[in-house]
Amino acid sequence: MVATRRSSASGKAAPEKPPRPPPAVTQPGFWRSFATRAKAALAMMVCFLCILWAGHFYVWLLILMLQVLSFRELLNVRYQDYKKDTEKAMPLFRTLQWGWFYAAQFYVYADFVHEFALQNHTQHKLTQPFSRYWEAISFFLYCVVFTLSVYTLRVDAVRYQVGQLSWTIVTLCIVVGQMKFVAHNIFEGLFWFFFPVWLVVHNDCWAYAWGALLGRRFITQPFFSLSPKKTWEGFVGALVSTIVVAFYTAPLFARSRWLSCPATSLTLRFHEPLACEPAAVFRTRSEMKLGFVTLRDVSPIQLHAVVFGLFASVVAPFGGFLASAIKRAYEVKDFDSLIPGHGGVTDRVDCEFIMALFVYVYHKTFIAEPEGWRALAAAAARLPEGDRRLLAGAIC
Repeated sequence: MVATRRSSASGKAAPEKPPRPPPAVTQPGFWRSFATRAKAALAMMVCFLCILWAGHFYVWLLILMLQVLSFRELLNVRYQDYKKDTEKAMPLFRTLQWGWFYAAQFYVYADFVHEFALQNHTQHKLTQPFSRYWEAISFFLYCVVFTLSVYTLRVDAVRYQVGQLSWTIVTLCIVVGQMKFVAHNIFEGLFWFFFPVWLVVHNDCWAYAWGALLGRRFITQPFFSLSPKKTWEGFVGALVSTIVVAFYTAPLFARSRWLSCPATSLTLRFHEPLACEPAAVFRTRSEMKLGFVTLRDVSPIQLHAVVFGLFASVVAPFGGFLASAIKRAYEVKDFDSLIPGHGGVTDRVDCEFIMALFVYVYHKTFIAEPEGWRALAAAAARLPEGDRRLLAGAIC
C-alpha cells in the first residue's frame, strides 16, 4: 500500500511554470516606439529649457497652460461617454465646468500674488487695492458657479448631473489643489521647481529602461494590476537610480545663480539678471556629521535631494497609477494624442502634481529659514496708511 501510494504520488508531474517573457527590448516594434518617444521627449526638453531660461514668470505661464490642458483632458475622458446626453441633461454643462476651474485658479494664484507683493517691497503697488478685495472677488466667483450649478439641476437627470459635478470637483483637487503652491516653488528659486521635475523625469525614464531590460525576469507579477506594464524590476531599479542621480546632480544645479536665487519681481523681461548670496542649504561644507557617519565636501542640499529622490520614486509614481486607473475605467489608451508616443499632457505631468506639493511642504518645514523680519514687514504692509506712519514713528 505504501509503495503504491509512493508510486502514484511520484507519478504526478509537477506543474510546469509558465515561461518567462522575453525582455521588452527584443519584442517587435519596441525600437520604433522608442524612437518616436525619444524624438518627442527631446523636443519637449528643448522647449522646457528655453522657457526656464526666459524666467520665473514664463515658467509660471507654462504651468498655467499645462493645468488648462490637463483639466481639459480629464474632463474629456468622462465627457466622451455622455456626450450625447450632455446638452439635454445639463444646461451650461461645459461652461460651468470651466467656471469652477477658473474660479479655483483665480483664488489660488491671487493668494500667491498677494503674498508675493507683501514680501517684496518693490511689489507693494500690487497690493492696493488688490489685497483688500481679492478674497471677496474669489468668493463672488465661487457663489456664481455654485448657484448656477445647483440651479441647473433637473429632476429627470439629477443623478447624472451630480455625478458630473462630483467628477469636476475631483478633477479640481488633482489639477488645482495639488498645484496650489507651485508658484511659491517657482519664485522661491527655479531650483525648487526644476530639480523635482528633473527627478520625476529621471525616475520615469529609469523605470522604462529597467522595465524594458529586466522586467518580469525576477518577479513575474505586475507591480500595479491596473497598469500591467509596470514591473517590480522597473520600480526598484528606478528607485536606486533616481536617488543616485539626485545626490550627485543637486550640487551642480545649486551652483547656478539663475536656479538658486529667488525672484524679487513679477516681470515679463526675458532672463532678468539675478544676484544673491547662496542660501546655506546650497553651500558645500568641508565636514558634516550625520549620526555616526561623517561626510566630507558635501552640501546639505545633497541630503535633502536624497529625500526628494525617494519621494519621486516611491510616492510620486502613484499619481501616474491613478491616471492609469482613470484611463482603464473609461477604456482609453491615452488622455490625448497631443504628444507623439507619450499621449496627452496629463500622461506626462500626472506625477508632477503631488511632487510639487511635497516640495513646498518639505521646503517650508525643513529648509526655509524662519521668516523673521519678512513676516513683520508683511504684517506692517497690511496696515492702513495712518497706522504705518505711527508704527514707523514708534520704531524711530
